[in-house]
Amino acid sequence: MTKNEWEQDSEHQELEKKAFHRGYIAGAKAEGEASKRVEHLENVLLEFVGYEDEWLQTKPGLMKRKKADLVDQIIRQRQLMRELYNHLDDDVKQKLRTKVKSYIWPVMHREE
Repeated sequence: MTKNEWEQDSEHQELEKKAFHRGYIAGAKAEGEASKRVEHLENVLLEFVGYEDEWLQTKPGLMKRKKADLVDQIIRQRQLMRELYNHLDDDVKQKLRTKVKSYIWPVMHREE
């Protein structure tokens, strides 16, 4: 192997090493973000189903969160509710729909 070939091989190995580290760092960052998202979704689900009172977020805890985070949480909760609702039987859906209407429009619901 000539000196020129050896230098090229060394440069190539160095570039591969840097590319590997960039990929590793990006993968580690993505894994960390994904695990945070999973943990947050678990908390949202536990809060939604009312698993335990200690999982429920308090008003001061919610006040500390950013507006964008609260909006994201509401959207995830809506998606979760839709998914759970879609798994219900038709008669259970109708009962739930009637109950929700009675909370939203109590005066109109009494007239029905």
